[in-house]
Amino acid sequence: MRSARQDLEEGLESLYSSFQDYPFPQSLHASPLRDPEKILSDLKSAPLRELSAEALGPYSASAMTTVGSAYEFKHFLPRILHLAVIRPGSYGFEPPVIASKLALCDWKRWPVVEQTVVANAVYAAWAFKRLQNPDFDPFAWNWILAMVRLDLQFESCLSLWVRQPTPNAFLQLARVDLKGLYRGNGFWEDIAAEKRRLVLDWLTSATVENAVIGLVDMIPAEQQWQIDLLLDEIGELRRVALAR
Repeated sequence: MRSARQDLEEGLESLYSSFQDYPFPQSLHASPLRDPEKILSDLKSAPLRELSAEALGPYSASAMTTVGSAYEFKHFLPRILHLAVIRPGSYGFEPPVIASKLALCDWKRWPVVEQTVVANAVYAAWAFKRLQNPDFDPFAWNWILAMVRLDLQFESCLSLWVRQPTPNAFLQLARVDLKGLYRGNGFWEDIAAEKRRLVLDWLTSATVENAVIGLVDMIPAEQQWQIDLLLDEIGELRRVALAR
């Protein structure tokens, strides 16, 4: 846990330093449905590293779609990713949504150093979140979704999930929306079917099932039902696959 936290802190610090030359915008172009002056006023309410989720959220949620450009987004990106870690589930800071914004920015054409610090921050966030108790922070899986959207090496992270097992890691897996993944709903809606199939095949594999069963005795009794539900859903999806 200490190593994962340190890696995450270093990854976030690298973000701030790598994007520090992108200035605060003097104005924002926006859809008539938005209030750019109010958004800009909120963004000025604190230094970037101290900007609250409430102040930054409306901009983060609408960046590039109805407010601002990719250049302005780069200024706020370090704090957006930082708040995605410390305020999981808050409006505008869902990792898959941030990944969609990065895709709109054509981030794969950014300087290599910028691509690298973004990717490293996403990997570090997942590695840290995977170790958290999902009763308090159930969002590790959203970082895998972000990796899928960003064409990062999510397969390696899935492999590490079972190669470096912990009770919390498997309880995090129990929070995965398997039905949404199978049907292509929610955050999976615009992800290619072959990617969804790859993730689904991994989740319903004997490797994952055996790893979960092998660690089940270490799961606290009051959380065992979550593991039982995961195994039941894995079994149901296998039956659906066989029936097709």
